[in-house]
Amino acid sequence: MGWFPTTLDPGESGWHFDIIILLAVLGSSAVEKHIRAIAASPLSFLPRLIPAPESLLDTDRPTRLPSVQDVTIIGVKSGVQINELNYFANLIHQVESLEEYEFQVWKIDFRGPEITKREIQIKDWSWVTAITLASVLITIGLFIAAGVIHDGVALVGLGSMSAATTMASCCAKWTPKLSQRNANSKVPEGDIVIRTRGGAFVVVRAEEEVIRELYGGVDGCHYAYEGTVYHALLASSMVLLMTSVILFSNCDWKMQIAVGAAYIVLNIGYWLFALLVEPSDIWDLGRRYKYDRPGPSLTQPEEKKDDRENIPSYTRTLSLAIKETGSVNWVMQYGMIPATNVWKEWLNEAEQNLTNPEWKPVTRKDELLQAAAKKADS
Repeated sequence: MGWFPTTLDPGESGWHFDIIILLAVLGSSAVEKHIRAIAASPLSFLPRLIPAPESLLDTDRPTRLPSVQDVTIIGVKSGVQINELNYFANLIHQVESLEEYEFQVWKIDFRGPEITKREIQIKDWSWVTAITLASVLITIGLFIAAGVIHDGVALVGLGSMSAATTMASCCAKWTPKLSQRNANSKVPEGDIVIRTRGGAFVVVRAEEEVIRELYGGVDGCHYAYEGTVYHALLASSMVLLMTSVILFSNCDWKMQIAVGAAYIVLNIGYWLFALLVEPSDIWDLGRRYKYDRPGPSLTQPEEKKDDRENIPSYTRTLSLAIKETGSVNWVMQYGMIPATNVWKEWLNEAEQNLTNPEWKPVTRKDELLQAAAKKADS
């Protein structure tokens, strides 16, 4: 025997393809990023091949969507404090991408009065739809190829794997469950301030009902199948998955190559999907909410770089948030500044100059700190 196999025929000196079925269970990292969107898609029930279908078989399904930590949310008038940002709210703000000391203002409202008929869902045409349809077409092509060469084992294996994917998708099928306010009593204004770990501030102007849904409550998951039905689907999918692995290992070598090539293409497609597509490109929040930013973000210097009032800093961004909210009560109450006499004096001046465009918060802060330092030295 030479250094390499010389033929495709899986004989003693030919290539062997038994291990190629491992490609069917690889790729969980590529699927994981958008697993929630894949499971929520209306096309998730379609029989098809996908990389690592066992990623959908979670025996301990999460009851809520992942939230962003290291974020402080403060109710300007309500006095509420929350230390995480919900999943759908972050799709709007994308706080991980905010620059240090960035400042933004958002206005959010319901889109029309009949909000209960406009639930959050996957966009009608998105990358989830595209990659799902591509997977279906590849699977159909494999069925045709197996039929042409009369490979019954491959046909049964493809059917078993496709059915396993459908059942796994049923196990993970879910819809968003938002927190809603049921009482009709009058409540304080819903405006909030979001502060990130990097010192960025985001002011959100919205009604209390909107704030309760997006920020105050929990983004829950309502699963389509529970109890006995869910467990039956879970067990059936796992059995079909193991059966298909055995069948693929015993089909004709030509079909093993075709199936292996299909999984390579699918893994590349799902990997690019995870790499290039963000969840905000998939979910259609515009069905339920209207949201926009009345003004631009403020991060970089507006005028001369030596003008400290225009150089990004925590004091500058905080002063912008104070002027936008028209209040300083939330600043000291929730520890936005050090509890020192100097900062308290600065905050009092900030309150007195809410509508004064000539007041220079950064300069005044520096002056107060220098005066305090001289007093301490004397």
